[in-house]
Amino acid sequence: MKAPECDRLAPMGWASAPVCPFSKVEQRRELRPREPPYWHSVARCRQIGVYVPNARICTWTARFMTVGGRYVQRRLASARECDPEAISYESALRLAIAWFESEPVRAVAKSARPIGKAEGLNFCPYGSVYTVGSALADYLEWSRIARSPGGHYNNIVLINFHLSGPILSEALEEFNARHLRDIAQRVLATHATRARAGTSNVDPSADLVRRAKRAFNSVITVLRMAFRHAWDSGRISSDRPLRCLHRIAVPPAARTLFLDRDECHRLLSNCTPALANLVLAGLYTGCRVGELGQLRVGDVGREVFGLHVSAFKLAPARFVFLPDEAMAFFLSLCEGKEQGDRVLLSDKGKVWNRQHANLFRRAVSQAGLPPEFVFHGLRHTYASDLVRNGVPLSLVARQLGHADTRSVAATYGHLAEQFREDQIRTRFSPLSEAYQAEARLQRPRLEAIWAAVHGNDWRSYGGGLAPADRRQRSSIRTPSEVLEAFGIHGRPG
Repeated sequence: MKAPECDRLAPMGWASAPVCPFSKVEQRRELRPREPPYWHSVARCRQIGVYVPNARICTWTARFMTVGGRYVQRRLASARECDPEAISYESALRLAIAWFESEPVRAVAKSARPIGKAEGLNFCPYGSVYTVGSALADYLEWSRIARSPGGHYNNIVLINFHLSGPILSEALEEFNARHLRDIAQRVLATHATRARAGTSNVDPSADLVRRAKRAFNSVITVLRMAFRHAWDSGRISSDRPLRCLHRIAVPPAARTLFLDRDECHRLLSNCTPALANLVLAGLYTGCRVGELGQLRVGDVGREVFGLHVSAFKLAPARFVFLPDEAMAFFLSLCEGKEQGDRVLLSDKGKVWNRQHANLFRRAVSQAGLPPEFVFHGLRHTYASDLVRNGVPLSLVARQLGHADTRSVAATYGHLAEQFREDQIRTRFSPLSEAYQAEARLQRPRLEAIWAAVHGNDWRSYGGGLAPADRRQRSSIRTPSEVLEAFGIHGRPG
């Protein structure tokens, strides 16, 4: 296979790829045998790796990510030191690039981008007309100063992903609901493309549309701030572009993707030791992975029988109370550590910072769980277990750090119906001896009804009674063009 020249690929970022940590023979000698390959990113969604499952095998491999979010992997050549057919890292990289650039790969792969964080808008305003792109560029300059580094970076990523293209060249004074419709259609198509792995048919599933609506609302939030900044700065003569920015209502949905205790045990048995501790911590507390990553020894048993969870992103600090076994678990992790040390560290002794994702995905796959189950599902598992066992929704909300019970009721309310049903059936004081006798006679029929309504899926039982399915009036005045883009006819409410 003839490798393409690096200068032709430079615009894609291949020539400026980060230094590979196992490019040299002596570096590969230090790699311990393991089943997953050692990966090195040469561009976004493009990686080269070394597969070293044992002392006899050492091969170069490569992989790319499809538009559906899956990796496709390919063996390149031998990397074993004593193998006469072994090739160097540079040769393996050329083979990998040739594969990445081949037409079959281009047809299904996600676009490659240079490694590294985006520094700014992927658009350079030009000309005398003040455009949507000009407003976003000015807003990002203000955001760089006024917002936290993380918040500013999130703005950059959101704008570059959802607002690139012709919309940036539109005059801001002429921005209207038709442009909002174009943005809505693009957001919906992006989510459909990922869900359907690149097919052109839009997936009409409620969950997909709900995620697209949330993404659309995030875009509207950024546009509002940018347009407000332009209006306050006197760059436009009318606030009409700002007044047409309306979010779309996103009804809450009952959550059904969480684990029972047998599934929890299967998941834990397929985790690495450090990941198992992180997963157990999530199951014991319902905390977000970022909250667990910043947990310190001094936070365990601080003022309460539980944890002090520091403020995280927009969530305020809170206490999370623990059962005895959970407190014993956290105390065992604190043995021999100082008050300021982290309670949970990765297998390499590093602070957990997103490196859990691939490990967790592999553990989910090996445990035979749904592939869409992510770490945040442990938070749902924690809450669902409390609700099913009769813990009031207000207490569950406090444990999770929610300001009120609305979110918890919408997400887990159908599980509370199970507990209510069980309490009514088993705790009602007898009233009629005659009908008590009739109930004993009809025991088989009653049990058949019980089994029929419960079915085989305890997660979705009572979903028809969930608050999420009640029709609610919305005060959000979404333009009709946007509603039509999401397949909604007529104004809700």
